Amino acid sequence: MWQAMLFLFLGLAGSAGPAHFGMRVLSHRQQLDRRLAFAPGTEDGGFLYSWWLMRFGQARLGDAALRQFGNLAGIMGWLTLIGVVGTAVCIAAKAGIENG
Repeated sequence: MWQAMLFLFLGLAGSAGPAHFGMRVLSHRQQLDRRLAFAPGTEDGGFLYSWWLMRFGQARLGDAALRQFGNLAGIMGWLTLIGVVGTAVCIAAKAGIENG
């Protein structure tokens, strides 16, 4: 059971993660090209920019392409987070079962 859950979460993170990062790059590039304002701390396109996209902050800027790229990045970011957390929980639970 734990192996199936582990592979499920690894697969989720492994497929949604690259999609999130790809859409994040497209969102950042679109925002730079259109000279749209960045939220404080998100100018570099790093972790805070990902978090901003996952909270759908790009919707307020009114650019259709940025909204599309950002929405996909946000959704894939949440799926990646679920996959990573699920993987960690499965590993911890399996270790707890074997040791206790």
